[in-house]
Amino acid sequence: MNSNHQPADAAFPPEIDELLTSVARDGFTLRYCNGPRQPTLIVGTYDWGPFVDLVVIRDLDDVISARVPTADVTDIFTPEVIVWLYAADAQRALQALLDLPHPEHPQAPTTSAPAPSALHVPAARQCPVTVRPPSELAARTRQVRLGAALLAETAEVPSETG
Repeated sequence: MNSNHQPADAAFPPEIDELLTSVARDGFTLRYCNGPRQPTLIVGTYDWGPFVDLVVIRDLDDVISARVPTADVTDIFTPEVIVWLYAADAQRALQALLDLPHPEHPQAPTTSAPAPSALHVPAARQCPVTVRPPSELAARTRQVRLGAALLAETAEVPSETG
C-alpha cells in the first residue's frame, strides 16, 4: 500500500491522492476492507452527531458520497436513509463531499430519502476491516473548517450609516 491508499502497483493520480489526503486530514475515519495493504474498498465516515458524512470508494470511477441521519444508521455499511448523495468518479465525488456544507448551514440538505442499494457494502466485501481513526487534531478539522464557513456565511453584519 502506498501513500495513495492503493496497492503499490496501482497508484492514484495526483489529483485524487490530494483529495483523499484532504478527506483524511478533514477528520474522516477510514475503513479499509480487506486490510490497508490491498484494500478492495475504502469507506470513510465523519460523525457530526445527528448526521454522518460517508464516502464509499470502490474504484476511481465508482465513488459514492452521502450524508446520512445517524438516527437511521444501524450499520454504516448499509445505511437505509440519506439526506444527500453524490455518485461519480473519485475526483468529483470526493470534492463534492469536501464542499458539503455544515449540517446546520441553511443550505445543508435535510430532506430524507431512501438510500440506494449502491451505497451498501455487502458483508463479504467487508472482511477483514482495518479501521484508521483520525488524529485528535484531524478529528476536529472538518467541524472547525465548516463551522467557520457557517459563521461567516450566516453572521449578520451591521450596516454603517453615514
